[in-house]
Amino acid sequence: MNLLNKVIVFSFLFLQFHIAFTQTSKQLFKSQVALGEISDRKLNELSGIISAKQSSCFWVHNDSGDKARVYLIDKKCSLLCTYELESIVVKDCEDIARVIINGNSFLILADIGDNNSKRENIKLHIFPEPTYQHGDTLIHIPKKVIRTVTLRYKNGPRDAEALFVDPVDRQLYVISKRDFQSTVYKATIFNNVKKNFSLLTPVQTLPFTFTTSANISPTGSAIIIKNLTQIFYWTRNRNDSIEQALSRKPTLIPYQVEPQGEAITFGLNGEGFYTISERPFGLKSSLYFFEKQ
Repeated sequence: MNLLNKVIVFSFLFLQFHIAFTQTSKQLFKSQVALGEISDRKLNELSGIISAKQSSCFWVHNDSGDKARVYLIDKKCSLLCTYELESIVVKDCEDIARVIINGNSFLILADIGDNNSKRENIKLHIFPEPTYQHGDTLIHIPKKVIRTVTLRYKNGPRDAEALFVDPVDRQLYVISKRDFQSTVYKATIFNNVKKNFSLLTPVQTLPFTFTTSANISPTGSAIIIKNLTQIFYWTRNRNDSIEQALSRKPTLIPYQVEPQGEAITFGLNGEGFYTISERPFGLKSSLYFFEKQ
């Protein structure tokens, strides 16, 4: 089955889940607005995005086929700088996240893609969030500052393209892609800086499938998850665990489907959220902004 047919089939499945499980769409955010269009050939299969600590910039990365590296782009989608992870080999990077440890910001490049669900272990590469200096074009991140964590699913290999770290308690959450209902897995990694292996334990199932990206707001008060055709949004009460928040029905955010939308992130200042996509069949890819109402 070719990619186009797969998209059609999964679109039908998503529609059925929407009818059965999701709430009525709400106008929590304004309609998406294109801020810029990807033009650099290096950015051909963008699979992850997260807001950078430097205003109006974003960290993005490609999926399988690229090296261990992340790219800094601005809101117009201009490539500012490439950051290569020294001596790191990756298979299929599918998402990027942030964790704050002792007041310092670290990026997580997630090598978790596994289309055929055969990888016994998956890996996270964690490194200090770089600070861009005007004029930088290529920076090498030394191996000595990169922490690599190995993860294994408790119930066998899974394909996944989405993860986030709860800023409240630094628990890691990974969300499977190809299960009939996407499954949320949890691991304790970031409360022990010397721990470089952990099991991923299933803690929640979601009312949809084919999850491609997820993010949590900087305060931990909202969670957003997308698949190829829909965006789901949860608010989180102050005393809720992630599991409690995700157990409620999500709000469906109105969304004009991107060519192969696989990446989503909240803004750091509570302004809304952003999405970006791959460029299948030579189609255009734009950075979209959903402003909070």
